[in-house]
Amino acid sequence: MTNSLEREKEKLSKILCLEAEKCQDQAVIGGLACYADTWVREAKAASGPEASDWIQEVADRLRAYSSLPDGVARQEAVTLLRRIVQAGPSRPPHPLPQQKGPQGTEKREATARTPTETEPTATSSAANPTPTAPASSHTHKGLDSPVTVLRGVGPRQSQRLAKLDIHTIRDILYFFPRRYDDYSKLKPINRLEYGEEVTIIARVRTTNVRKTRGGTKLFQAVLTDGTNSIKVTWFNQPYLADKIKRGQQIVISGKVDEYLGQLCFNSPQWEPLEQDLLHTARLVPVYPLSEGIHARWLRRLVKRTVDYWSKRLPDHLPDSVRQEENLLDLETAIVQAHFPDSQALLKQARYRMAFDELFVLQIGLLRQRHMWRSEPGKPLTVDDATLERFVGSLAFELTQAQQRTLEHIVSDLRSDRPMNRLLQGDVGSGKTVVAAAAMPSTVASGV
Repeated sequence: MTNSLEREKEKLSKILCLEAEKCQDQAVIGGLACYADTWVREAKAASGPEASDWIQEVADRLRAYSSLPDGVARQEAVTLLRRIVQAGPSRPPHPLPQQKGPQGTEKREATARTPTETEPTATSSAANPTPTAPASSHTHKGLDSPVTVLRGVGPRQSQRLAKLDIHTIRDILYFFPRRYDDYSKLKPINRLEYGEEVTIIARVRTTNVRKTRGGTKLFQAVLTDGTNSIKVTWFNQPYLADKIKRGQQIVISGKVDEYLGQLCFNSPQWEPLEQDLLHTARLVPVYPLSEGIHARWLRRLVKRTVDYWSKRLPDHLPDSVRQEENLLDLETAIVQAHFPDSQALLKQARYRMAFDELFVLQIGLLRQRHMWRSEPGKPLTVDDATLERFVGSLAFELTQAQQRTLEHIVSDLRSDRPMNRLLQGDVGSGKTVVAAAAMPSTVASGV
C-alpha cells in the first residue's frame, strides 16, 4: 500500500474517531454522507485499481450513515467502519454478522452490511453480473429487486415495510400517499393567524430544554424573521437541542396555535433552510405507517427511490395515446403523485394513475374475451315463430330497450362463438322477461 493511501486512511480514521464520541454526524461539515465523494476522489488519487472495491465499500457506508437513527445503530456503524478502514483494501469485503443482545435478541440494526445506493453503478452490475463481482456491489433485478438493496434498509426495516405491502423497489414507486399536508403557503411572522397551516422561514434567536411537572421534556425555540418573533415547542424531543442551534435559519411548517394569548407553534415540521425542502414549504405527502416506520424516514426513502428509479420505469402507453388523452408521461406522473409541485400537477398525476388502472383492467378484460371467443361454440337454431309466440303471449309489449337486448342475445345464440353477456339494468327494467324470452327459443333448438 502506498504512503499516500496510508495518509488518507489515517485522515479518515481521525474523522471516524471524532464521530464515535457523540455519533451525531457532525465530525465533518455536512456529515459523513457529504464527505463520501471527497473520500472517493482523494483515496482513488492516492491508490491503484486494486483498492477501488474497498474505497467504494467505505464510501457506501459513509453515505448510509446519515440515514441511520441516532444511538446504537450509528455506534455500531462507526465501529465497523473504523475496522474496515484500519484493515485496508487487502481484506475481503466485510458483511456484518447478526449480533445478539443479552437475552439472545437482535440488537438495533445498523447498515454495516453493505448498503447498495440507488446509483447507476447498481444498474450496471445488474446488467453485467460477473462471478467475480465484489460483495460490496450487490447485483439485483432492477425494479423488482428487494428493498434491502436500497441504502438504509436492512432486514429489520424490510420486515416493517412488508407490513405495508412494500417488498420491492417497484412497490415503493406505487406506494402513494394517503393525503397531503399543504405547507406551501409562506408567510412572515407578523401576518400569522390562529388556526391556519403555514410555513415560515426564520432565524433561531434562543433555545432551551426544560422538564414539566409531569416529567415531559420540552425543547423550545424563539424564532424571528425581522417582522416579529414566535415561540415554537417540541414535546419529548430534547435531542433537537443538538440539531437546532442559535443563529441557524430554519423552515417551520405547521398549524398556528395559541397559548396565553400569544401565537405559537407546537411540534411543527422543520428543516434547515439550506437543504432541499422535503418536509416543509410544499405539498407534503403523508404515507400510511406501520410500527417502527417513522414518517420522515419513510418520506426520505421514497424521495431517494422515486428520484432515481422513476427514470427507469418503462412507460407502457405510446406517445400517441398520451397526447390524445392529454396525459403526463409515467415518470412525471410518479414524481408528482409523490411530491407534487402544485395542486394542478397533483390532479394530472392522479388522473394518469387512474387512467392506467382502468386501461390495464380494460386490456385484461379484452384479452379474456378474446381467449373466450377463440374457443369454438355451438350455434343454436333459434325459431323466430317460437320467439314471437312467447312475446305475443305477454300481457304487455316489450320496450324498445328490451327488444334490442333480446335481439343481441338471439344473435349470440345463433353465433358459432361462445356467448359471454351480462344483462344489466335497474330494478323493474325487465331483465327477467328478456331472459325468459330467450329460454324457450333455446329449449326449442333441442339443446
